[in-house]
Order: sequence, then structure tokens, then C-alpha cells
Amino acid sequence: MIPGHFRYVFFDADDTLWRNEEFFREAESRFARLLSPFAGREQVVDVVTRNQEKNIPVFGYGSKTFMIGMLDTAAEICGDRFDTGIYLETKRIITELAYHEFELVDGVEDVLKALSGKYRLAIATKGDLIEQLTKFRESGLDGYFHHIEVLPAKSEDDYRRMARKLDILPEEILMVGNAVKSDIAPVVAVGGTAIHVPYTVTWHHEMMEMPESDRIYEIKSIKNLPELLL
Repeated sequence: MIPGHFRYVFFDADDTLWRNEEFFREAESRFARLLSPFAGREQVVDVVTRNQEKNIPVFGYGSKTFMIGMLDTAAEICGDRFDTGIYLETKRIITELAYHEFELVDGVEDVLKALSGKYRLAIATKGDLIEQLTKFRESGLDGYFHHIEVLPAKSEDDYRRMARKLDILPEEILMVGNAVKSDIAPVVAVGGTAIHVPYTVTWHHEMMEMPESDRIYEIKSIKNLPELLL
């Protein structure tokens, strides 16, 4: 049992409650095949990664920023051979990414049902507001959650603002998520507690070393969460 008094349990959304990252990687692979006449897969992925990192501070997180990064990459790699066909196929890849079959992570609903009798449950995610709210509605989980917060970047300041909004102290934040950079490190830095639930695929942007803290817990699966909280 985790020590401390927590009114809320906050959950990351993508790759914690529902599958997400593997669909982005699949779209990236399709895009690399599209540009294979012009460059190898490794070069395409490296340029997409660089362009996406460049675009995130301007356009935020989500599939639209991913598409902009792909189009920037196509223009850079193809040069004057970047034509309407490449543009339309890139747009189709992103459209199919945005409308992929929705799937919850195994065991999520049973866990939420078990915890909802003791805690207020909330989502703390980041990304495009409309995109994230659409996923939330599609998830069918709205009956379990008291609040959903779409944060700009999941920075320390973002978590402090969220705490003020919900009239709790930063040290009362209990965050469950898969990304060390977004869900674990900043929460612990503001005095909160974090539960790391690793996912099979991790976005390169979210990779960092796990900080050292006695307020970080790690479980193999979200199915193990009630063992820590009930």
C-alpha cells in the first residue's frame, strides 16, 4: 500500500489506458516505404524524428504535428520530386492513423472499476485537445472519471497548475503512466508520487533515465495497480 493521502488518482491516457504508440510506428514504417525510392528507412526515420522535434514547440503534440513532420521530411528528401502523389499518400497515412481501431489496454476497465469506489479518478494527458477528447469519448471510460486535463507539455509547471485548479497540493498528486519524461520525473520533482507502468513501445521523445526517488513505484501491468492502492 502506498503511504499518503490521495483524493485523486491521475492517469496518463495514451499507452496507459489505451494503445497508441505502435500505431504511430506503423505509420512511420508506411511513410518510410513511400519514400524508399529516395532514401533508406533509417534516413527517413531520422529526418522525421528531427523535424517532429523541431515542430513540437510550435504545433504541440499529436497526429497533426506528426503529419507536418512527415511533409517537411518528404520535401527535404525528395526535393523537386516531391509531388501531389506523395503529398496525398502522406495525408492518407495520417488520416488512417487518426481513425485506427480503438483498443483499451488489457485490464483497464476492471482496474478503474475497482479504484473508483475509493478515489476520484482523473486523466492528465497531453496533446491536441480535440484529438485527446475524441479518444476519451471513444474509450467509453467517461463514467469512471471526475476530470480530464489536457496539459500543454506535462512540465513541472503544468502539474502545479493542475494541482491549483483541483485545489490540491502538488505533493498530493498520484500519477500513473508509462512515460518517465512526462508522467514520472516532473511529478516527483514537484513533490508528488508516481507509478510507472511500462508499455511495449516508447516514443523516443519520452525516453530518459528513471530518476531516483522513494516516491516512484513500478508495476509490470496496470492490472497490478489495485495491489498498491487498495
